[in-house]
Amino acid sequence: MKRAFTLMEINLAILIMAGGILSVVGLYSLGFRENRQSIEDVATAAYADAVMSPLVMALSSTNVTWSSFRALKSRPSEYGWTDYFNNYGMVEANVEGKARTVYNETIGALQGLKPSDTTATRWNWSAAQFGDTHAGLVVLHKQDSPVVRIGFRAAKVESMLLSAPLYYTEVRFQGVVNQ
Repeated sequence: MKRAFTLMEINLAILIMAGGILSVVGLYSLGFRENRQSIEDVATAAYADAVMSPLVMALSSTNVTWSSFRALKSRPSEYGWTDYFNNYGMVEANVEGKARTVYNETIGALQGLKPSDTTATRWNWSAAQFGDTHAGLVVLHKQDSPVVRIGFRAAKVESMLLSAPLYYTEVRFQGVVNQ
């Protein structure tokens, strides 16, 4: 005699299959969200590199004298991130302009060039490629310290800026000490 499946066995098999299919569907949405987040993280890292690299290049020049390096101001000020908020608590939107200003002033102070001479030749990235990303840049330098600290954050949503990853680097004076 041939034994057939019972209704209980069929229902149990359907339940196990449904559980497996639903878990795979749930993992799809998690994977989609993680993929989107990783794309944003890579774009933010590229943005940070585009903003910070010219500053690091300017500050780590080996033909700079100690007196011109000491003349650098603290940027934006000793208050750090709060400089990037206006009176209404909103994030200032023009981080590229601030970065270019810091870069041009740094190049000008370190190498005796006018900021207008360095803008076109040395600052070669476009803000358009980063869309409507909100960002904050801080460059801090204590007067007699050989270290300049550069911090950068970027986020697609303005309210998430301060919870975004911080890209940070320190640049040490590499120039001529005896002048």
